[in-house]
Amino acid sequence: MSDVFSSLVGQVGVVNALRRYAEQPSHAYLFTGPPGAGKLEAAVAFAAALECPDHGCGTCDECTRVLRGSHPDVSIVARAGVQWSVDEIREAERVARRRPLHQGHQILILPSIELSTNAAPALLKTLEEPPRRTIFILLADELPEHLVTIESRCVEVNFHSLSTEDILLVLEREGVPAVQARTSAEASAGNLDRARLLANDPQLADRLAAWRRLPEMLTSNSPASLATSTLAALEGAVEPLKARHAEELDQFKTEAEGPGRRRVGGVKEVELRHQREQRRFRTDELRFGLAALTRTYRERMISSLEGVADGDARGRTDARSAIACIEAIASSSDALSLNANESLLLTNLFTQLSRL
Repeated sequence: MSDVFSSLVGQVGVVNALRRYAEQPSHAYLFTGPPGAGKLEAAVAFAAALECPDHGCGTCDECTRVLRGSHPDVSIVARAGVQWSVDEIREAERVARRRPLHQGHQILILPSIELSTNAAPALLKTLEEPPRRTIFILLADELPEHLVTIESRCVEVNFHSLSTEDILLVLEREGVPAVQARTSAEASAGNLDRARLLANDPQLADRLAAWRRLPEMLTSNSPASLATSTLAALEGAVEPLKARHAEELDQFKTEAEGPGRRRVGGVKEVELRHQREQRRFRTDELRFGLAALTRTYRERMISSLEGVADGDARGRTDARSAIACIEAIASSSDALSLNANESLLLTNLFTQLSRL
């Protein structure tokens, strides 16, 4: 079936549900799932299906306008800072009360609604008193406590992380060369947004090779020096994201200083959001490297066990050593969730590996 949902990958259950919902819509939907799972793309496709007389044919004027971002009755509402403000939610409510210019609905898409700790009561009030022809599509990476009541007012649609093959399909469809697409997909941790960023990173393959060479490097380099060089490469990996953030901040300042504005507000909040996104990128990048290192030791373990079968007496000892290394790497990967100091974490890990 070719329709507005055809370009979405890896979310078959979601797509089937949205096709049904488009025929008999409710006033509010909550899309939940991890970052990079395709929630925003799905929300836009769903908006097109809601506006389309044929529920998402993909070819009519209504569908085309929504998909290219020019439909007057479909708005993706952006927040300025880390958290949604009460004023931003009230502005969204004002837009929601407009009468649709076309024959369909007034549709508002609100991304990252989990970041609405202070604005949640205002959002709840808006959802409890919706205009008749307005539909809200809320997106959230997680469901904190303040969203529980809001969740009860919405039809919830659950997304899951994309598989490597799903992401590979999207990247190749977007013209990324096969090898780079494969490496980026494997390093993405199921996050399509991260995969797209990595696809434009010429140093990705070099970083992967460095992680794979690390066991040999430990025989002639100190753990501290290897930790330093690994973190230097990590800084390089974050640079494309930092550049994108710098452009976003410049644009925000330009808009804030436009006619009728006397000062730039919300810059600190934008900077804090950027820091948070960069931290998450660094953590994903380190997990990618540790996963590559794990595969290297797993290959050593398999090779050692094959040696045991062939009568190599040292094979069993080597296999135990490889298993111990894999366990040490797993512990370090878990520690990343606790915001551990990256330099200390890597130095300690590399010290353990050098002794095993």
